[in-house]
Amino acid sequence: MSSLAAIKERIQSVEGIGQLTRALQAVSSSQVRQFRLLAEETNPYIGMIREVIGDVYNEREFYDEFPALSDPDDSLPVLIIFVSADRGLAGGYPANVFQALTQLERQIPKPKKYVSVGKRGREMLLRRKRDLVADFSQLSSAHSFYDVSTLAEMVSRAFQAREYGEVYLVYTEYVSMGKLTPRSKRLLPLMDLLKEGGEAGAEKAKEARGGCIFDGDPQEFVFSMMRRCIRMTLFNAFVSAKACEHTARMLAMNQATENTKKLLGDLTLEFNNVRQQSITNSILDIVTGSSAMMKD
Repeated sequence: MSSLAAIKERIQSVEGIGQLTRALQAVSSSQVRQFRLLAEETNPYIGMIREVIGDVYNEREFYDEFPALSDPDDSLPVLIIFVSADRGLAGGYPANVFQALTQLERQIPKPKKYVSVGKRGREMLLRRKRDLVADFSQLSSAHSFYDVSTLAEMVSRAFQAREYGEVYLVYTEYVSMGKLTPRSKRLLPLMDLLKEGGEAGAEKAKEARGGCIFDGDPQEFVFSMMRRCIRMTLFNAFVSAKACEHTARMLAMNQATENTKKLLGDLTLEFNNVRQQSITNSILDIVTGSSAMMKD
């Protein structure tokens, strides 16, 4: 049986862990609200951009100059942007989003290159010998729309220069506190994004009859809108993924806190039993000694 001092030391250790898990849970809870609101605020702007691009979708003369509005080139490699966790203690969140990545990989037989966002994602890709061409882990804590501009610009120009035939994004979408959905979507060409916009995207584009009037160079306009669309889509995905990461961490820390409470209860019970046994033994020693003295 453990000594009272050893049990007391374990109780103090578990209490310290409980304080840490409660603090992490509180921090993640506040971060969830912040990133969830950011994701919700960007949705109307993304829909507006998709609507504008949808209006020029049937301007066929632009297709040769703009791969973003045409069918993908199967002779070129594919770029995959992988958004994962930046820190640990997030339960199964990193493993779940990586599973979405492996499912996407099985659907794409072409050569693939990768961009990582999040330290955990970078470690996963390097450990599995993926062709990592860039790392933007600093964006995993981005709060500003302009923080993602470098990545969006790199992706847009590389695709426009026909370095890649398709660009995919793998991340986790925040649906609700109890539903974090790993997703993969095609960023470029843009048609998949336009379809997500419903009538504001591809459906509205089909109704257009070449009625667009451009002020300035139409090619420059379309390229500019493409970059804006990619930038906002990436930003929305990043903040949604951060909301998911903090939600997963909050739930994991909540479970850890409950486990520490249960362990504290067990240790307290053990401490009381050992102390009671110690007191009983002391009483027995006194009684035994008294009996011996009385016999003498």
